[in-house]
Amino acid sequence: MLPRTPGLVVLFTALLAGSAGFVCPAQQAQPVVPVRYHLGDDPDGKLGWADPSFDDSSWPVAKNGLVPSRSRDRDRFLWVRIRVPVPVNLNGPVALHLDDLGIQPMAWQVFVNGQLIGGQGAFPPHADPTVPPVSPVMTLPSSLAPPGSQALVALREWHGPARFESRVPSHPVAQVNEANVLGQTVRADDAEALVADGPEYFLSALLALTGIALIVFWRTAGGREYLWAAIMLLSPLANGILSSGPITAHLSFHAQTLAWAVDYSAGLIAEIEFMWALFQLRSRWLRILWHAIWVAFILAYVAEAYSLENPAFMHLCRIVIVAGIPAFDCILFPICIRETFRPGGNRAIAAAQSLFEVIILLEIFGYSVHITLGLFPLDLFNVSLIFVDMAIAAMLFRRAWKAWKESSSLRAEFEAAREVQQQLVTAPPAIPGFRIEAAYRPATQVGGDFFRVLPDDEGGVLVVAGDVSGKGLKAALTVSAIIGALRGCPSRSPGKILHYLNHVLYGQIGGFVTCCVARIAADGAMTLANAGNPAPYCNGEELAVEPGLPLGMMAEAAYEETRFEIRPGERLTFVSDGVIEATSASGELYGFERTRALSSQPANAIAEAARQFGQEDDITVLSVIRTVDLNPARA
Repeated sequence: MLPRTPGLVVLFTALLAGSAGFVCPAQQAQPVVPVRYHLGDDPDGKLGWADPSFDDSSWPVAKNGLVPSRSRDRDRFLWVRIRVPVPVNLNGPVALHLDDLGIQPMAWQVFVNGQLIGGQGAFPPHADPTVPPVSPVMTLPSSLAPPGSQALVALREWHGPARFESRVPSHPVAQVNEANVLGQTVRADDAEALVADGPEYFLSALLALTGIALIVFWRTAGGREYLWAAIMLLSPLANGILSSGPITAHLSFHAQTLAWAVDYSAGLIAEIEFMWALFQLRSRWLRILWHAIWVAFILAYVAEAYSLENPAFMHLCRIVIVAGIPAFDCILFPICIRETFRPGGNRAIAAAQSLFEVIILLEIFGYSVHITLGLFPLDLFNVSLIFVDMAIAAMLFRRAWKAWKESSSLRAEFEAAREVQQQLVTAPPAIPGFRIEAAYRPATQVGGDFFRVLPDDEGGVLVVAGDVSGKGLKAALTVSAIIGALRGCPSRSPGKILHYLNHVLYGQIGGFVTCCVARIAADGAMTLANAGNPAPYCNGEELAVEPGLPLGMMAEAAYEETRFEIRPGERLTFVSDGVIEATSASGELYGFERTRALSSQPANAIAEAARQFGQEDDITVLSVIRTVDLNPARA
């Protein structure tokens, strides 16, 4: 995409143009005078073509006042001669004003009856054209254009290389009148243009706001295509600012070219990366070639501006520029056609982007993209840009709607999972001879940690603690299956319980489950088996337990049992890996050493310390304290 100043002129333009005579007397219809022109410069260099006595009858007359552009020629000089009638009733200083000098870069001088009056820019050998050429009101000596006479206005022009519409002719108009009347005319024309360009400014603001909104959306939702789309929308606004009068008045042609080159580069990079991301393209070499084409285009564009005194090199640069856009589009059009027929493709964006590139091709080859439908002038560049924006907006709306529906479904899923989790993670029961503490801090709405504390028929307690890989409803349902399997397990031996759970879970879950089972008898004898879970702590020391594979990983897995003794007053603490793997803002892990040092604290204190350190995963802490020796032989 080659960004350019947005130009949407609608009903206001037609209405104001129709009422132009209402503004001031100078805007009344002027008599049509012939405009003669000549391609090339005065051969003797004495500027004799500005002399009113020079015979220009052999010069062609501009048809409908249209003078051809020389922006693409090797000899870029052009002379224009207009015989302008001077009004009879003049009561103040006489002045000259030129209008419609064209849109291409130009250095120009104006002569009245052979005398140099003014101009803009610099001619070769130190060429520095102005963009666009704008004539001020130039005061004339009273003797140069007496009332009722005819003034010969001669324009000497040198046309610089044009970015767009290089074939579009100019329509030079010269007016001689009182200085204050011409000043009123210029001010009225400026005000009229400002109002007529209101839709253009509105569109620019709308594009800018849309681009800013896309950047915000990209920062929150991700997806680089939103960033590239934002740059595509902001690039025309940046180019419009660079093309504004206050900016161009203070920048040389070379400086403007560099600024435009940076803006073009941003727009082209964004266009390539946007379509690459949105259209899901994969060819690395095609991507490199596409970027290489725009790099060659920009380099030729800048080199042409810095070689104004070397027509041969400028011509070579122009060949690269004119060939660069078709080469760029030779990649773009097949990509858009592919996207049109790709299942689920962004057909509207592909079609709008193709239309946009066709308009740019017309501009690059020098043709005007301004048309008139009845009273309504239209800029096809701007219209095609609107189509691209509408297609992008439609795509974003569809994605937002889909994301909203998915988030609604996800909220319903989390709500269902939360209800399941509330039924599964319950407060431990009161068991004589033991004091049991539990703390559970899920990292998300629904976690994968679980625990169960069950009394046995002989006055002891069975403790089951574990962690399911994954989060959300899937993890909650796996926990539900484990709790259900525990109820159906015929054994109360920790090793056999793990073997049974592994048999139930294998092949039924996508991940795995870590689990630790401990059976503490009324007399303090404890049997423990572990399946990949962190080992429990007893009185601040980690217990040495036989390792075992997590549940659900192998069809047949054996789980060895380890035996310990828990005396009255001793604390057995089970922790999930969410405690050990808590991570601070600097990236430091809570670690085993901190966990061991804190393991004698109450369950809530341990869980809260890990949470404040930096919770990354579900945190579960379960403490069992043997309070009374229920063994009569020891009493």
